[in-house]
Amino acid sequence: MLNKKLFAFLLISAMLTPGLSKAQDMGGGDDVDSIETEVNRSAPKRQTIENSAAAKNYAGDDEKNVTDFKGLANLAPFQEISIIQKRFMPKTGRFELFGGGTIVTNDPFFNTMGGVLKAGYFLTESWGVELNYFGLTTAQRESTRELESNNGVSTESLAYPKSYIGADLMWSPIYGKMTWFNNRIIPFDLYFSGGYGMTETSTGESSGTVHVAAGQIFSLTKSVAFRWDFSWNFYNANVTIKEKDGSGNVIGSHKSNNSFNNLFLTVGVSWFFPEATYR
Repeated sequence: MLNKKLFAFLLISAMLTPGLSKAQDMGGGDDVDSIETEVNRSAPKRQTIENSAAAKNYAGDDEKNVTDFKGLANLAPFQEISIIQKRFMPKTGRFELFGGGTIVTNDPFFNTMGGVLKAGYFLTESWGVELNYFGLTTAQRESTRELESNNGVSTESLAYPKSYIGADLMWSPIYGKMTWFNNRIIPFDLYFSGGYGMTETSTGESSGTVHVAAGQIFSLTKSVAFRWDFSWNFYNANVTIKEKDGSGNVIGSHKSNNSFNNLFLTVGVSWFFPEATYR
């Protein structure tokens, strides 16, 4: 009886085993495949990883290029680099009219002062030509009158200028800027000039004169400027020297050619025209 029951159990088990195996393959296998699919889907692809690595390398190279200044050694030398800036008041192709006052600063015997007119034209920012006219008036100093009246010292051998007219070549090699009490910036030109003209002297003669000058032009607007300079005139003049006896009587006279020089300090205002146009 027991053997029959055992045989029946084994038979039933043998019949059910393939079905369980097939069910496991159909049900359990699908679950495993689903899990594997989800894992692969969530994992980054190889191409994406490679792209990310390339992007990271690119960013690293870019950052390196920004902070790496070794390449500056291959650039042009700094002395060959110019800063181009428009002048506040350009002079090229413009006329200048100047009016001001002047005084002779190196004459110990006479006080000479007067008015000055100048008219110029600038060929470039550095070079120009100019005409000058000085109209002067002169008075003896107090010391000169005392020498003549008290000590009998004659000043007839001295000559002083009554006017000057001449032409100059101007050179402006320096352009700069300065502050006015830290309130505004004033551009200026430093110039030198030299030329030739004629001086009318107190003796009534016109003497050839060498004229040199140095000064500055301060630009207040694009057309108006403050200008000052020192100018030096060198000339020869014939003077009449009277010969006197011990009593002061004139017994004769003769002419003498003497050298003179006048150092003028001139201050005034310039007007530039036509209207400035930047190049």
